[in-house]
Amino acid sequence: MRKILFALAAVAVVACGQTAEEKVKAFEETHEAMMQEFQTMMDSLSTDQEKAQAYYEEFVEKYIDFNLEAAKKNVDNQVAVMALGNLMGLIDDAQVDEIISKMSPEMLQDEKVAYMKAGLDARKATAEGMPFVDFTVEHVYGYDRSMDPQPLKKEVKFSDYVGKGTYVLVDFWSPWCGPCRREIPNIQKVYEQYKDKGLEVLSLAVWERKPQSHTIETAAELGMDWLHINNCGQVPTDIYGVEGIPHLMLIGPDGTILKRGFHGLEGIQAAVAEYIK
Repeated sequence: MRKILFALAAVAVVACGQTAEEKVKAFEETHEAMMQEFQTMMDSLSTDQEKAQAYYEEFVEKYIDFNLEAAKKNVDNQVAVMALGNLMGLIDDAQVDEIISKMSPEMLQDEKVAYMKAGLDARKATAEGMPFVDFTVEHVYGYDRSMDPQPLKKEVKFSDYVGKGTYVLVDFWSPWCGPCRREIPNIQKVYEQYKDKGLEVLSLAVWERKPQSHTIETAAELGMDWLHINNCGQVPTDIYGVEGIPHLMLIGPDGTILKRGFHGLEGIQAAVAEYIK
C-alpha cells in the first residue's frame, strides 16, 4: 500500500496540464498524507523499537526519493523549493546544487532558493582543502563590576587563532544547543589526548539567545578549558555555510581546512589522528 501511495504521489505532483498552483496544492496534499501515515505507523510501532527503526529507515528512503523526483521535475515552480526544504539535511550538497543549477533565473530570485544557494556557495568556498576565511567580531570576555554590569568587549579576528602554526579544532556551538553540550565531553577527551602534541580547540559561540554572560558561565560549567570567541552571532555560520550546530572543523597549521562536518568521539578522534600522530 505504501509503495502505491508513493507512486501516486510522484505522479500527482508532475501531472501534465497542471498549473503551477495546482502542482503546489497536489504536492502539499500528498506530503501531508505521507506524514500522517508516517506518524500513524510510528505510533502503532511504539512498543517495538526494532520494527519502528526499520520502518523509519524505509520511510526516509522513500521520502527522499519522492522529494527528489518532485524537485527535479518542478524546477520552474515552488514545488522544487518546498521539496528542497524537506530534503535539507537528508541529501548532500551535490544533489542540491544539481537541482538549483537547473532553476530558471526567476526561481533563483526566490528568497528560500537564494538562501540555499548562498549556503552552497559558502560551503564550496570553505570546503576541505580550501584556506580558511577570516572574520572579525566583538568578543565578550567578561563583565565590569558596576551596579549594572557591562560586557567587556574586544575586537578579535578568526586569524588571531588559526593559521598560526598549530592544528585547531574549531567548534561551532551555542549554550542553548543540547547536541552541542553533549558533544563537549567528546571534544574534551580528544583535546586531553592531543593538546601536548600541538592541538588547540577554539569554540565559536554562535546564534546566542541570552546575554554573553550565560555563554561564559555555561562554558565554565561544562569545563570548556580552551580558546573561545563569543558574541559571534551568525557571522561565521554565514561565511562557512553552517546550517546546524554543533559543527566541527579541523584547520591545519598553514590555515588549510583539513576536515569538517565530523562528529562524535570516534569521528573527532579519526579526524585528528589522520594529521597528528
